[in-house]
Amino acid sequence: MSTLDPHGMVSAYKVNRPLNHSEKQHRFDVTQPCSQKPHYELSLIKLNSTFVECVDKWYSMRGFVAMGGCVIFSMFGAALIYGATALAQRRPFDFVLAGLLLATMVLVAFALHLLTRDAFTYTHYPIRFNRKNRQVYVFRRDGTVLKAGWTEICWTIYGQGIGANDGYVMGHILGEDKTTIQESFALSKVTTANPYGIQGLKDHFEFFRRYMEDGPEHVLAAIKPVPLIMLPGIYKTRESWAFGWERLTLNLNGLVLFQVLYQVFILPMSLFRWFVMRTSKIPQWPQWVEDECPIDPNDMWIRDERHAAK
Repeated sequence: MSTLDPHGMVSAYKVNRPLNHSEKQHRFDVTQPCSQKPHYELSLIKLNSTFVECVDKWYSMRGFVAMGGCVIFSMFGAALIYGATALAQRRPFDFVLAGLLLATMVLVAFALHLLTRDAFTYTHYPIRFNRKNRQVYVFRRDGTVLKAGWTEICWTIYGQGIGANDGYVMGHILGEDKTTIQESFALSKVTTANPYGIQGLKDHFEFFRRYMEDGPEHVLAAIKPVPLIMLPGIYKTRESWAFGWERLTLNLNGLVLFQVLYQVFILPMSLFRWFVMRTSKIPQWPQWVEDECPIDPNDMWIRDERHAAK
């Protein structure tokens, strides 16, 4: 079953259930390397000797849900106005048309629900890995914070191994039986759950595993010759339209032809993404989280928006 999970966007992650076979098969051992090519997937907000902070899985797709909601609202909103006008002119009362209008109202309400799941929320939902106290902090959709031990979280790949299904790295909080999932959140990379995609997810998780186990010096050395490019200060300012368009386009990174062809969808989506970011609040960690994650001002490993792409 699913709950009103505070990490979901359109639908909730399924909780109060046991780990499935695929999750058990792809469960990570945080003490063992899972890849020789760690990759951060343009997901990093801050990095230093105390913690690394990243966005969650919804960030790269922001604007998509709002655009879908607006399209549905426009279609059925127009139908609702037309139908209501026709019903008012009917004599005698048309119960069939009234039933259709009621169904249309439900669809309009669903469209508004989709819009408010993307817009009027938070610009992003950060996840912070503190290697000094071995804790992970997750910013929930409702503004509260989940705190859990790095080694106490069940890290695994979610996906059923079918090419059409999405796969992503999940962090599960398990109950006392160490089997039942109580809460879940996901890292930023989303890909098809086939062998090639699963390897990419291992590369992504390895970045955070290596940071937590070996520190910033080792993980930054491991990603070379890939440069470290940080997100542009989204913890204090809203992203620009240009960066939002670039981030959506990079979802097809390496597929130049598709990046060009899909601009028919990406360009309007970037406008909805801009609207989403302008109507949403920038998340702020509670003071108790900041108190547990002090940064040495002389830390030579500080990386932030000053290391973003220009």
